[in-house]
Amino acid sequence: MAKQRQDFVNARLGQLKKRMAELSLVNLANIPRDRAGFGSTVVVYDSTKDEEIVYRLVTSEESDVTKGLISTTSPIGRGLVGKRVGDVAAIVTPNGKRELEVLKLTTIHDEAGEDNETPAATQSSN
Repeated sequence: MAKQRQDFVNARLGQLKKRMAELSLVNLANIPRDRAGFGSTVVVYDSTKDEEIVYRLVTSEESDVTKGLISTTSPIGRGLVGKRVGDVAAIVTPNGKRELEVLKLTTIHDEAGEDNETPAATQSSN
């Protein structure tokens, strides 16, 4: 039993190392400054539920719907990526269709306090 657990842990460790290597290649210069993208915090109005919701766009490993952390690969995340303030995202979820209007957007660049910093300087602060 211990050997099986060790094999499982080693396999998972290998997967995580590979994922970390992939994530280290993310170039912050490719993340938009004026539209929703990875790391953005988006305040939306959900007309279906008649409420404002705050989402942060994160990786699938970080996602936690109860905390408002939405993966960029989830239906809501994919629908919000590329949107600007005032845009409406029509999203089909397992629970039905939802329309989310972007009310406020804070990009990863805004949160880093970056104005004209270099991408390398931004990466070191995150």
